[in-house]
Amino acid sequence: YKQVSGTAEAAQGDADKSVIAAPGANYRLAIQKAVITVTVVAASAGGEVALEDGIGGTRFFEADADAVGVYAVDFGTPGYILTANTRLNLTVDGSGGNQATATCTATGVVI
Repeated sequence: YKQVSGTAEAAQGDADKSVIAAPGANYRLAIQKAVITVTVVAASAGGEVALEDGIGGTRFFEADADAVGVYAVDFGTPGYILTANTRLNLTVDGSGGNQATATCTATGVVI
C-alpha cells in the first residue's frame, strides 16, 4: 500500500478544501489518522467542521467549530475507506454568521 498524507485549511467562507487528492480510477483512500484544529471560531452558534468522503459526500467526522479546539481522530490500521477515486474533503459550515477556520492534517493509504 502507498502511504499518503495531506494538509488543508478551510478558511471562513471556504466550504470545501481537498486534504488528500483522489487516488485515481479503481483506487480508494483509507484514512487512518487526522488532526483537525479550529483556529478561528464560527461567528454564531451551530458552526461545524467536518471530514467528508468527497465534496458534499458522507460526513464521517464532525466536530463543534464554535470554540477553538484540536480533535485527533484515529481510524486504526484498516482506516475509514472512502468511495473509489474520491478525495478527502474538509469543510466548515452550519454557522449563521461567518464560518470557522480549521486546518486538517491527515494520513492514510491508497488501496
